[in-house]
Amino acid sequence: MPLPRKKDAGSSGAAILNLMRAHVRLLDVEEYTEPYTVTRRSDGATFTLDPRFSCTVEIVDDGHGGTDNGSRFFESFRYKQSPDGGWFNQQNSKLGLLTEIVKPNYFDDPSIPELTAEDLERFELLCSIKPKRNPSTGAVTGSTIDWETMMPLPSTEKVRAAAEQEEQDWEGLPF
Repeated sequence: MPLPRKKDAGSSGAAILNLMRAHVRLLDVEEYTEPYTVTRRSDGATFTLDPRFSCTVEIVDDGHGGTDNGSRFFESFRYKQSPDGGWFNQQNSKLGLLTEIVKPNYFDDPSIPELTAEDLERFELLCSIKPKRNPSTGAVTGSTIDWETMMPLPSTEKVRAAAEQEEQDWEGLPF
């Protein structure tokens, strides 16, 4: 008798999310300022990774009913390499945009201190989350932040002002 079949989804078991606008929090942030080596547990293979901030992303509000609230996935924000071999935080990159959200005007004002893991720990922002694909095979392997959609949370003053304006807009209507 043949054995039953099971389709392999190609997933690593990580959460696969597709959220248009999510409120997320960064946790367990680690900064690597030099290339570093990791070993895969499953087969012992080793890989050298570029310098980066690695963290866990937690969904605070999924923006559609809360079914994915509390879900977590791993994310990294990489430094870029210059032609001379040095590593730097590039303005128009995933790490660069995150830096601008955490430290506004960072790239225009040299007096602003460098970004650190402590700056990112428990930092919250708004962004889209999309399925992460293996570049070689196209298989979905988890989730990732769509870096071009990252933005700061609205300040409480802006939210309060918008609510007050909306309330004023309704006051003079005759119904």
